[in-house]
Amino acid sequence: MRKFLLSIIVQIVVVVAILRPGDIDGYDGFYLSSMLPGWLVDGLAIAWWYSLAWNITSGLELFVWSRIFGHGAGGVPRQRKLLTDMLNIVIYIATTAIVALHVFKQPVTGLFATSGIVAIVLGLALQNTLGDLFAGLALNFERPYKAGDWVTLDNGVQGLVLVTNWRSTHIRTRTADVLVVPNGAVAKARLTNHAQPSKIHLANVEVPLTYGFDDAAVEARLRAAAASVDGILSDPGPLVLIHEMKSDVVIWRLYVFIDDFARLTVIRGMLMRAVHAHLRSDGATVAFLPRTDIWIHPAESVPT
Repeated sequence: MRKFLLSIIVQIVVVVAILRPGDIDGYDGFYLSSMLPGWLVDGLAIAWWYSLAWNITSGLELFVWSRIFGHGAGGVPRQRKLLTDMLNIVIYIATTAIVALHVFKQPVTGLFATSGIVAIVLGLALQNTLGDLFAGLALNFERPYKAGDWVTLDNGVQGLVLVTNWRSTHIRTRTADVLVVPNGAVAKARLTNHAQPSKIHLANVEVPLTYGFDDAAVEARLRAAAASVDGILSDPGPLVLIHEMKSDVVIWRLYVFIDDFARLTVIRGMLMRAVHAHLRSDGATVAFLPRTDIWIHPAESVPT
């Protein structure tokens, strides 16, 4: 805010310095520009126009974008950064056209014709980068995810979306590293957003048990284990199902609902520990966890 107000004051001072006779109708008094060389007056005019562009973009950020999209929290940047950056670029391009027209007295059509040729050359040289750019624009318009969402890509990449900029999407993985993925790769990938349509996520753990168990007792112990873990929702509650029956064990699955996907790994580990403790609690044998017995026969005991 201080920089914004200081820039406005500087602009007022520069306006006084670059005023020329005839700029104000009916005023024939003192003009500071009459004491300055022409190149310095033109330089001040250019600085004034670009300072005005900076004030407009800063004002939009302070009074519009921050109120609509927020400032960001928890290390997550605010939303719609790419689109607001695009608007800033448009403002600076318009400022450049105004400078060419009013300061250098050059036709704007010639400027845009030259810039079009430059754009063609750059387009041929930066095909991959431009592909990522347009993919980023498509992602921002479609919004399959936003900053702060947990996502999983089809190649197994999973993490928290930090920001989508002009070329890439930054994802903070569970190992606290930042993975930079080109927007083109994200646009082509199958993506799972764990924050939409709601933050409730269904997780499960598998519990292999040998035959001879008491179904009701096992289900009761597994539900009690789920209820004892912090972060597991009671509504909707856990589900206990038999997933597969093998020759030696039965695979049970304990399904639970959570609303904090960032803690999925921790909650799953705590749940497995709680399951083991509840199946072995009170000295009651409601089921047997599978084990492997190895029999070693001494060589002298083996019949010949």
